[in-house]
Amino acid sequence: MPVAKASWLSSLQYPSAILGAIGLMAVGLALNLLLPGLLSVLLLSAGGVTMLWLANAEFQHYRSISQAYQLAMQAAHDGFWDWDPVSKKLRVGTRLLQILGYREDFLADTHAWLRLVHPDDVAFYNREVARHIKGETDHFYCEYRVLASDGQYRWIASRGLAVRDRNGTAYQMVGSVTDITERRQHQEELEFLARHDSLTGLPNRLLFAEQLQAAIDEASRQQQTLAVLFIDLDRFKNVNDSLGHRAGDRMLQTVSILLRNLLPAGSQLYRQGGDEFIIILRQSDGATALAVAQKLKDALGEPLVDDDTTFLSTASIGISLFPKDARDGETLLRHADAAMYAAKGLGGNAIRFHTPQMDERLSLRISLETRLRKALQDDCFELHYQPKLSLADGRLVGAEALLRWRDGDTTIPPDQFIPVAEECGLIVPLGDWVIDRAARQIAEWRQLYGEIPPIAINLSPRQFWRPSVSQRILDTLAANKLPTSAMDVEVTESVVLDPGGDGVDQLARLRAAGIGIALDDFGTGYSSLSYLQRLPVGSLKIDRAFITGLIDDEQQRNSEPLVRAIIAMAHSLSLEVVAEGVETQAQWDILAALGCDVVQGYLVSRPLPHAQFAERFLSQIAPAQG
Repeated sequence: MPVAKASWLSSLQYPSAILGAIGLMAVGLALNLLLPGLLSVLLLSAGGVTMLWLANAEFQHYRSISQAYQLAMQAAHDGFWDWDPVSKKLRVGTRLLQILGYREDFLADTHAWLRLVHPDDVAFYNREVARHIKGETDHFYCEYRVLASDGQYRWIASRGLAVRDRNGTAYQMVGSVTDITERRQHQEELEFLARHDSLTGLPNRLLFAEQLQAAIDEASRQQQTLAVLFIDLDRFKNVNDSLGHRAGDRMLQTVSILLRNLLPAGSQLYRQGGDEFIIILRQSDGATALAVAQKLKDALGEPLVDDDTTFLSTASIGISLFPKDARDGETLLRHADAAMYAAKGLGGNAIRFHTPQMDERLSLRISLETRLRKALQDDCFELHYQPKLSLADGRLVGAEALLRWRDGDTTIPPDQFIPVAEECGLIVPLGDWVIDRAARQIAEWRQLYGEIPPIAINLSPRQFWRPSVSQRILDTLAANKLPTSAMDVEVTESVVLDPGGDGVDQLARLRAAGIGIALDDFGTGYSSLSYLQRLPVGSLKIDRAFITGLIDDEQQRNSEPLVRAIIAMAHSLSLEVVAEGVETQAQWDILAALGCDVVQGYLVSRPLPHAQFAERFLSQIAPAQG
């Protein structure tokens, strides 16, 4: 392991000359003892004069180094420190004191410094210092909180290196600190964002899955029961259609507050998405769960008042029990979902427990899979294209290819058939169809309009289960005589989390070949810095839920701090930021003020068939070539 070692000679400017002078004096002394005379006196005098000259030179050298060190400590953006692990004496630079807001250096030793370290971080800090002093780490690095002069704790990143003697014992440790408070605040906001719904502030389905498993494990150990309640608001679509999406959002916020206030102790409320909520009732049998569900249903059946608006709705509630209905979280949730649909099938405003007969919903899914397979054979799919515009100048900078399925006279939404395709394995041939069709369309447009901005396709995590998806894309581009810059790829964070594939490696291969990679739906998954750093992405797409929440009917900017944090974090990592779901000029203006790079949404255009997209957006790029 590399360590800094030093001896008394290594710090001198003229070590050879000093050794020579010492040797000269030693010979002079020996001659003076054995054969006194002029020669021995000359040798001693020459050695002494040389030593005096060298001492002065070394002193001047030391003083210049010391002055340079002091200047470096004063001028650097980081704060420097110098610590003696034996005497515990500490010396810090002016910049370090400035970071913490102190005017005078009162940090005489380790004890004074530790009094500033946050109590929760002291043990961790001491452990990391000890590990480096003992030689267990190549360098010292620790992120922790320190008390500033204003009484607030600031996050700092401290790094350093021990200087050791020939025996490996540390006798000095030097390093620097960097103020990382803003970065840590952004990280904490993103971590909260990953596990909570931005509209209601409730834990989301990701946190639900984690906490449900923990609740099941505890119930198994204690031999207890628990219940999962799945709540869906009846006819919520009517609220959105008649009053608008923002009114619907206010209704969901009102419902979340109502439900939270009615829950018994030890239970937890989650927002599944849309108008669906989930509740975990610990230590609850069927009778207890029914009583809670009845109380909630009755409350939701009353008029809900929000400022000047009164909402009328009812709720359908499904219940599944552990361990009666299932012993794992996924099945327990699925059974509660099936029970909720059974309640809704009764006309809504009802409560149903799960029964085996409710699994008929599975047969409907099988039917959808059968039709999906036939649609793939009969080429019943098409791609629509939604433009992306630069916020700076309004230029077309790209487009996203979105899959559409027409089943007779009915258009089936992607959020219905894509999950089925992923579960039954059809997502691979369906994904290949998208790759081929998009590449052919790009080639056709480039012949007509010359070079056009890149067209992005979406890749499912399941497509990375086979090792050839990256090669499939590269081969398709080559077959259509297209440069790699002609196509972008959009993925979600689940590519990193999926244990069945090597998505990160394949994305890195595509990025190295020149294909742009975008991280889609940012803010709805883990949204962790570690994943951003692992993924070879060039742009980040903020999920439409946060864009919708940028401004409400009262001109209140609800999600602006979160969007601001995401944009700042992305730009600090040199990532382009794309805002999805931009529908109003007010959202455009806020995003422009926040420094967002690209927008996509209905304000610009809904997804268009290829001919309409080309006529509206590509025909303006260059005159069509005959």
